[in-house]
Amino acid sequence: MKDLLGQRGEALFYVMITKYNGHDVPLFRPQFLGDKWPSVDFIVELINHNTLMVPYFFVQVKTTRRGYTEDNRLKLHVHKDDIQRLASFPAPTYLVGIDEIKEIGYIVSVNGENLKTVSNMGTRFPLYDSKIQEMLWQEVKAFWEQFGTYHFQSKFADSKLESQK
Repeated sequence: MKDLLGQRGEALFYVMITKYNGHDVPLFRPQFLGDKWPSVDFIVELINHNTLMVPYFFVQVKTTRRGYTEDNRLKLHVHKDDIQRLASFPAPTYLVGIDEIKEIGYIVSVNGENLKTVSNMGTRFPLYDSKIQEMLWQEVKAFWEQFGTYHFQSKFADSKLESQK
């Protein structure tokens, strides 16, 4: 049953993050990384970013049916090893908690702010809110813009490689 709950939460996240919210296209393109990828469930690209580099972020989805604390925090469990691994990526990383019963998702940053086991998370940033999604899009875009355009020079380049015409 735990796997079914997790799969349902991942599906709900996919649906939430790809809502059009009044735009011609969704703001995000999520890709599930598979059950074997440690600590990260999705890589999510920004759509319509108008930059040379494709901005992206990582997400771990945790699904729960345990309800909320007295101060309206979603009850869930994320081991500190998963939090620390997620925070170690040199990219924006987020925890998404899914209330499976209400079919609501919430997002919080996991970029080193808290590197301990998580037993509940805030509900200030609901994913159904188009303003929250736009804030997320802007935050991730701003993160990647600080690097400008970087041209990687690989030692494995093929000098005779030609593009097709």
